[in-house]
Amino acid sequence: MTRHIPLLLLVVTLLGSATLGLSQTPENDAAPEQPKPVRILNAHLGELPGLINADKTGPFVDLVHAIDDLYPDVTIKITIYPIARAMAGVISGKADLGLPAIRNLKDIDMLAYRFSTRSFGKVAHVIYSNTAYPVTTDMAYGIVPTKRDLLIEAVPDYMPFPVQRSMSIEQSLRKLSRGRIDAFVWAQEEADLMLKQLGLTNIRREFFGDFEDVFIIQKGAAGDEMDEFLRQAIDQLAATGKLAEIYEKIHRPYVEWQPSPPAKAEPATTLPATP
Repeated sequence: MTRHIPLLLLVVTLLGSATLGLSQTPENDAAPEQPKPVRILNAHLGELPGLINADKTGPFVDLVHAIDDLYPDVTIKITIYPIARAMAGVISGKADLGLPAIRNLKDIDMLAYRFSTRSFGKVAHVIYSNTAYPVTTDMAYGIVPTKRDLLIEAVPDYMPFPVQRSMSIEQSLRKLSRGRIDAFVWAQEEADLMLKQLGLTNIRREFFGDFEDVFIIQKGAAGDEMDEFLRQAIDQLAATGKLAEIYEKIHRPYVEWQPSPPAKAEPATTLPATP
């Protein structure tokens, strides 16, 4: 047993040194703190050719990217859907924000979502009708009486009078050209682009009104937080001039023009010379 004492003393000494070394490890030698996780926000955007394209391009998409660039600790994931499905994503809580949207005149309590408090621009809306049976803005609002109930397609949540939901701009314009509906109300740039592509000439245009471009967000606490986030972001973009740069590619003031060719002037009748 005596011969093993030196060996035991060596083991105890080594263990004591290791314990002392661990107890004296400075705090700055501890494992580095993990970086703050990036917050993911989901943005559901409704497809609008030229403004929100299926390949995630377009000025509305650029606006969301510009907001994303303001916050290093935030990543906004963009998904493109048909407009109705994009709105449904916000309502169900699958999306934190959605586009496009305009602030309407309806009581917000009647909607399943809410609009962002901060608008980022104004969009001119146009009422389109068939040249054979023109429908004016005053007729749509009921200011000027009509002999029949008007069948108007638009986004129901945006209009202060009853309308049928437009499933697509192209479909509504084609139905209007064929006389299957009385009128169609939509944002100027999107509808005009499709109107020119289709080459329809029996359509009449009239200014319907300016509406505020906004985001749609959830109701409740989540919506309140997102509303403040978007307010700060839009304010920052406006202060730097970035918002104006992007928005001029989205919507512009109303432009008066008609797709129907101008009526040809009747040639003047030349009276026969008096003999």
